Amino acid sequence: MNTKAFTLAEVLITLGIIGIVAAMTLPSLIGKYRSKVASVQLKKMYSVISQAMLRAIPDGDYNNLSFVDGGGLKSTQDFFYNYLKPQIKTLKVCEEGNSTCWNYKKYNKKRQGISCGSGVLTFQTPDGYEFCIDTWYSGEAEIVSNMFGIDLSGHSGSIVVLYADVNGQKQPNTLGKDVFVYVLNKKGLLPAGYSKTDDEIEAECKSTGYYCFTKMMRNNWEVSQDDVY
Repeated sequence: MNTKAFTLAEVLITLGIIGIVAAMTLPSLIGKYRSKVASVQLKKMYSVISQAMLRAIPDGDYNNLSFVDGGGLKSTQDFFYNYLKPQIKTLKVCEEGNSTCWNYKKYNKKRQGISCGSGVLTFQTPDGYEFCIDTWYSGEAEIVSNMFGIDLSGHSGSIVVLYADVNGQKQPNTLGKDVFVYVLNKKGLLPAGYSKTDDEIEAECKSTGYYCFTKMMRNNWEVSQDDVY
C-alpha cells in the first residue's frame, strides 16, 4: 500500500513560513500585552493615591487644607503626616537627604535629568510604588500652573505636587513611561496637563512626558506602545 507523506523540503518550507509569521506577529502581541499590563498598573497606582486623598479630605474641600505654607520640608512633613500617611500603607518613609526611597536618577523623554524639588519627602508602598512630595508657596500658583498644566485659579494655601514612579527603582525611570506628576488643586489630585487641550497634551507627551498620564486617561486608559515602560 502506498502512503503519502511530506518531503523534508516541504516540512522545512512549512516551518520556515510558520517562523516568519510568528516573527511578524509576536512583537505586536507582546506589545499589546505589555500595554494592557501597564494600563492596569497605572490605574491601580492612581487609585491608591487618589482614594487616600479622598479618605483624608472626606468633605472634598481641597482648597482649605490646614498645613504650613509650602516651599520647604516643614510644609511637606505637615501635609504628609497629617493628611496622607494615616490613609496609605507605607513601606518606608524618607526625608530630605535620604534618597533610598526615591531614585533621583530620573529623566524626561529627552533624557534630561528631572528633580522632584527641594524640601521634599519621599516614601515607598508595599505595592512597589515610589512617591515624592514637593510643596510650593501659595503665591507660586501661576508658576506651578504653567509648569504642570493645571488650572490653579481660585486656589488658596500651599500647593502640593506629587511625583510617582509606578515600578520604583526599576528602569526606565522616565517621565511619561513609569514616572508621572500630579498636582492637588480644589478638584483633588489631578495629573499634569489636566487643564490642557488634547493637542497640547499630545505634543508635550511626545516631547518631555509630563502630560502622558492625562493623555492615557483621555484615551480610555490605553497606553501606547511608545509609552510602555
